[in-house]
Amino acid sequence: MLRNMLVISAGEWDGINHRPHHFARRAAESGWQVFYVEPPASIIAPLKSGKNRQRMLQRWRNWRQGPRVVEDNITIIAPPPILPFGNRYRLINKINQRLISNGIRKGHREQVNGAPLDLYTYLPSAVDLLPLFNFAQIIYDCVDDHAAFTGTHSVKTLGIMERELCERADLCLATAEKLLEDRKEWNPNFHLVSNGVEYCRFAVDTAVEEARPAVAADQPAQPVIGFVGGISDWINIELIADTAKLLPYYRFTLIGPIDTDTTVLTDQPNIELLGAKPYEELPNYLKTFSVCLIPFRINQLTASVNPIKMYEYLAAGKPVVATPMPEVVRFADNNAGAISIAATAVETAATIRELLQPEHNSAEAIAIRRKHAYNNSWDSRWERILSLIPTETTTHHHMKAGT
Repeated sequence: MLRNMLVISAGEWDGINHRPHHFARRAAESGWQVFYVEPPASIIAPLKSGKNRQRMLQRWRNWRQGPRVVEDNITIIAPPPILPFGNRYRLINKINQRLISNGIRKGHREQVNGAPLDLYTYLPSAVDLLPLFNFAQIIYDCVDDHAAFTGTHSVKTLGIMERELCERADLCLATAEKLLEDRKEWNPNFHLVSNGVEYCRFAVDTAVEEARPAVAADQPAQPVIGFVGGISDWINIELIADTAKLLPYYRFTLIGPIDTDTTVLTDQPNIELLGAKPYEELPNYLKTFSVCLIPFRINQLTASVNPIKMYEYLAAGKPVVATPMPEVVRFADNNAGAISIAATAVETAATIRELLQPEHNSAEAIAIRRKHAYNNSWDSRWERILSLIPTETTTHHHMKAGT
């Protein structure tokens, strides 16, 4: 029987492909009619400046445009503008969730074909959506320590909402061990499901490579030390800059949207920031990288991050050097030869030099790295989730969510 799934995510559909995109597509392939709800813009969005303002205004335009079908069984819903500070004040969040629910109802046309409506949310704020719908199943996927982000939220308010959501959910998932450990007491059906990779997209074989450009057009011929991902305040840009200074004859190429001050990078002559690139083109760039970086800062936020790029780099067969994030160290400990760990610029530069040696780029070394990635595909992750979703649906306890 066809079911409907409402996906609440922090990322636009047309943005970087993250876990919500991969699982939404697989849900659509598994029998759900998926309604992917993009994050709304605040009513004060026009007051923002720079790229953030443009992004917020695009969210307004998406809302005015209405629902859009992007793939088979996937409809994108852009909610109307909401009030600011919903993650600081619970009352504002309740008002916002009612505004969002009005946009959802118009988008999914009152549960297509009368099929059950399931909720798959990545955001604690969705707890105040529960009284507004008769959800058959509620799944919460905890992908970050939300309170650890910088911003205008209240740690207390976010914590209360997340705990309530966990207690009312039928299934809770966590991408990292620390996320699970900190929350598992809130729900007996809480499971670790790490991130993964679209293996066949990134592990490009020779036949497919011949159909693609040999190298990306704007890439230099010299050895390239590469990074792919959002360049935000959790990226240790000072580490990148200092490493580049120690390796002046190597080209450091960073690909991804920029959401922080990158002056320290742009001042460095052997560092280039190419900005965001389409997801489909990333394998081309990865092929030109000699060594890949995961240069995250070590703090409360990154203690709970299981980086998708780790699996994508390995699927491409590339050597990887990362800062000692707990999830990366755990993966390195369990998968010999997969990841090299370095904490400082001096260590990172020395590790890069070592990883450029022939023995780390042999066919055998590449095959080992790709095997580690193959064992961590999004397909295998989704099969795990399907096995965990309760087969019996209960709606009565969700209806009491607002009482």
